[in-house]
Amino acid sequence: MTSDSFETLKRVVESESVAGEFFRAVLEWNVVELEEHPTGEGACVCGQQNLVKMFTIRNHKNGSELFPIGSHCVNHFGREDLNLQVTVFSDLFSLRKSILAGERITLTSEYFSRAVLKWLLDERAFPADQYNYGNGENDYKFLLDMFNKRNKEELSRKQEAKIYQMLKYKVVPFVTDHAALGQ
Repeated sequence: MTSDSFETLKRVVESESVAGEFFRAVLEWNVVELEEHPTGEGACVCGQQNLVKMFTIRNHKNGSELFPIGSHCVNHFGREDLNLQVTVFSDLFSLRKSILAGERITLTSEYFSRAVLKWLLDERAFPADQYNYGNGENDYKFLLDMFNKRNKEELSRKQEAKIYQMLKYKVVPFVTDHAALGQ
């Protein structure tokens, strides 16, 4: 990123924030959406060209949105939590592409991370039902426990079946239809 691009980013962020100074203004923003430009012709709010992954960030204090913004610019906000949001959205976007390509989705690090599972919980991908005793958090805890197992061959048939059912009927439809992952 050139110094001109960074100055442009600073001006845009400051103008759309409650705080008038960049290093305070960056605390007001969160990643809310990711789209992909298949030919890499997206342009960031800073002026950088050839974006493939184009994020939308929203100011939680005034509702302003910035789009498109590249992950490189988001990294300039200097916030680990925001960088994690970029990673989670990128991972979810990849998961969605795999689903749409017809791949068999498994509870492995190829498709999931602890942060992705937490995002699914936070976004209410696990509705309360009879299988989770009326509490969607039980689904999250189960998947997290199964994800954390080092030796997947130790899973029982019942556990494998439950994972399969939860991925097929809860996670896959939720990720496929989620508006924040580019339609």
